[in-house]
Amino acid sequence: MRPLRSLRARWGALALGCLLVAGCGAKTATVTGQVTYKGKPVTGGSVVFYCSDKQIVRGLIGPDGRYSIPNVPSGIGPATVTVQSHTRVPEGFRMKQQLPPSVGGPTPPAPDRTDGPRTPLPLRYAQPEESGLSVTVDRDHLTYDIDLKP
Repeated sequence: MRPLRSLRARWGALALGCLLVAGCGAKTATVTGQVTYKGKPVTGGSVVFYCSDKQIVRGLIGPDGRYSIPNVPSGIGPATVTVQSHTRVPEGFRMKQQLPPSVGGPTPPAPDRTDGPRTPLPLRYAQPEESGLSVTVDRDHLTYDIDLKP
């Protein structure tokens, strides 16, 4: 019985050693920034990172042009970046809600952000092969502002 215990102890030590060498999980970071086009903030859409380890992460662009993407793989090399401007939803495809007035109760939801003006972007910025944008994430938090050109 002793050889079996000794074998288990060796395998356990080997597994523990592998975990210590590899670390306790992949490193990730949060990337934030502002997207501008022709010097003005892009008012909606998304920023997508195509990481070198084949992961894809994305974040939405707010009305002020700012975005935040958590859990971006860190320290693995450059990521290709794309920016997509979402088009407005046609009037007939949205469901309008008519909520009764509320006194002292919950407030109605804010208007749909698809109602606001959209910034049309050149299609090349939505294609990973054509965007020309890339960033290397090598810290826990990185600010990456994206200034798009016509």
